[in-house]
Amino acid sequence: MATGTLATTARKYHEDLTHYVVAPIVYTVLTGTIGKIPAGAAVIEAGIVVTTAFAGGTPQTLDMGTAADPDGFATALALTSKGRVLADELATSDDLYQTTDTDVTYTLSAGATPSAGAGYVFVRYIMANRSAG
Repeated sequence: MATGTLATTARKYHEDLTHYVVAPIVYTVLTGTIGKIPAGAAVIEAGIVVTTAFAGGTPQTLDMGTAADPDGFATALALTSKGRVLADELATSDDLYQTTDTDVTYTLSAGATPSAGAGYVFVRYIMANRSAG
């Protein structure tokens, strides 16, 4: 397994395992990189685990995707309750299979006077370690 600084090295295990990239998120940081997924990765799940509900005049929402399509995995996910919120675009996304090492990013809407919010954004992916057939 290749290791390295978070979000700088794509990771690919030598066995058939589910891979993850995870990053903490707070209401004061509006954009960030969740991690880098390697060429050959196929995204099978993404979302956020909200540990502190996001609050403010107009609640913040979350987009997830890649630089080429910032909301390719999730668009305007509501973050007003604690718990797991799954990405809503995966069923129709054309960004699930990566041909090059790719950064996965998140963007929080600014909201009006955000005052609270925290959690962990994640992307789960699998690798093709052998030929399909």
